[in-house]
Amino acid sequence: MRGKRCAGFGLLLMPSMLLTVAAVAETESQAPSPSSLSSVVVVLDASKSMGEKDGATTKLSIARSVLVEALPTYDDRLSFGLVAYGHRQTSNCADTQTLAKPGELTAKTQAKLLDKIKPKGQSPIAAAMSEAAKTTAPQDVKRDIVLIVGAGDSCKADFCGTAELLKKKSPQMRLHVLAYDAKAMESLAPLTCIAEKTGGTFITAANADEVKQGLTTLLDIAAGTPPAPEAPPAPVANAAPAPNSVPETVAALPATSSGRDPGDAGGDEIPLAAPPVPEPGAVAPSASPGQSEIQKSVAPPPAPSAIGDAPAKTTAAAPAAPAHPVPVTFKAMLTEVGPKLQGGLTWRVYSTEAGNGGRKLVSTLREAMPTTGLLPGDYLVNAAYGLSNLTKQIKVESGRSIEETFILNTGALRLSAALANSEPLPAGAVHFDILSDEEDQFGNRRTILGGAKPGLTIRLNAGAYHIVSLYGDANATVRVDVTVEPGKVTDATVKHAAAAITFKLVQEAGGEALADTQWSVLAAAGDMVKETTGALPTHILAAGNYAVVARHGGLSYTSKFSVETGQPKQIEVIVEAGPTSAEALRAITNPEPSAAEVQATPDIVPGAETGAAFDGTPQPVPNGPLLNPGVLLRPQLR
Repeated sequence: MRGKRCAGFGLLLMPSMLLTVAAVAETESQAPSPSSLSSVVVVLDASKSMGEKDGATTKLSIARSVLVEALPTYDDRLSFGLVAYGHRQTSNCADTQTLAKPGELTAKTQAKLLDKIKPKGQSPIAAAMSEAAKTTAPQDVKRDIVLIVGAGDSCKADFCGTAELLKKKSPQMRLHVLAYDAKAMESLAPLTCIAEKTGGTFITAANADEVKQGLTTLLDIAAGTPPAPEAPPAPVANAAPAPNSVPETVAALPATSSGRDPGDAGGDEIPLAAPPVPEPGAVAPSASPGQSEIQKSVAPPPAPSAIGDAPAKTTAAAPAAPAHPVPVTFKAMLTEVGPKLQGGLTWRVYSTEAGNGGRKLVSTLREAMPTTGLLPGDYLVNAAYGLSNLTKQIKVESGRSIEETFILNTGALRLSAALANSEPLPAGAVHFDILSDEEDQFGNRRTILGGAKPGLTIRLNAGAYHIVSLYGDANATVRVDVTVEPGKVTDATVKHAAAAITFKLVQEAGGEALADTQWSVLAAAGDMVKETTGALPTHILAAGNYAVVARHGGLSYTSKFSVETGQPKQIEVIVEAGPTSAEALRAITNPEPSAAEVQATPDIVPGAETGAAFDGTPQPVPNGPLLNPGVLLRPQLR
């Protein structure tokens, strides 16, 4: 009997235990896991614009504090991720970073993630949107990206096209914009297309309170708890009844033609019934707040022409389907065998139609392998890697994404300079001009890069180049031709035959230099090499023979000297030796041609057939070299 009582007691306990276990299981099942929540990725602007003050603190600090306050409020409804841009480098249009995937930004982790963000660089909004889109899982039913921005895209990217492309790839994704600026309606109005093209919401905020209110509104929309709808307008008395049949042009309108997804919070629904026909002479009522622009633009059906007549049937032409951007991806290879370039690239997309100001720049991209949305058509795309670049024409066709590969055939050139005895020259005393190998009909070359410094590695298209090396600021110039091979660095050393020469006008040998002296340095043939003013000017001159004229106090003093490679010297011009006579000065500045030059010149008498001759100047052979071109342009010194 006792055993039966115990068994009965045990049976009584089992339902109680089962109820307890069921209650625990139900409690655990009600706790949402991060993977079951709608994902929201917050894109936080950390460009230098967010360092501006709003009251006593910066705009970035206000945005962070508002976000921190919102996290615990929505942790049971939303799974938060975080992307920041402009926070690492002062000038980099690829400065975007995923700091937290959905579910990783919580009230516990916010301090670690948000406190290290400092306003610093540019505003690559388009690149940040693409980065945020990568952080949400493709299987997410609802996907929202909330951009908190304080300035427009400073990288000249096509953020409207990017938003449309992202929406096409992920139809369930919406992008919302919280534009935080005192003049957001003017300065940030272009960003409204981001929300319009993705079914999102654009909100402006001028201060901290409006930032808090705006973020709350956007998070409510993402969580599926929109504000209460407005009451519908009262019906119009004595309005004409709607016709029995629905016009074909109205019935054919898609339910989502407003650009919003079905069921999106705040979306405008488009009714499929035609609006009532106003009576003749009546004024059509204004659109209610709930009406969409598409609903207002639909024309009412025509009234019957007479009693009993059937209404005339009109067939409206179907509107042309709007063109949608097509995903186009670019990548660049250093040579045909690789490698693929991972950075340092600038892509510029131009339209093929040339206007008055040249071709229109459509987009500029700075990622290594960017993807952008382009409308169908023809484009010119330029890929630049340093001074190496390649331009290709591409054709974008509707409904077919493409990937274009650019083989740049890039090489590099590293220049240095030394004296003829291999003594290296100071880096600050020499510079290089890199010119094209081809000459035009006048013998001119195109400048690829001017004033290049020694030791720099310069990326160039593979091929031949003409190098002009100038040592100092006078005539120590050397010209050489070099060849740059693809995928290799070409080292070239230019050797100069020159020396530093210092000039000094003294009253007597070894005396002090006289100030306010004008100097003219001439080559042996009389060509002007350098003009300068000062007591002790120093210039680098190429090896050779020279004459110098020093003018002081209205008188001229001269001296001849020679320059040897690597042998600096000081040239003293002595006043006590007396001023130079006019004849001696003319012999220096306008020397007579040598016997060899006279013998090489044919005896031509100027006439009507030969034209006028320059007095005292030997006439050149027709189509031959000018013997001393400096004579014709040489200034007369007195």
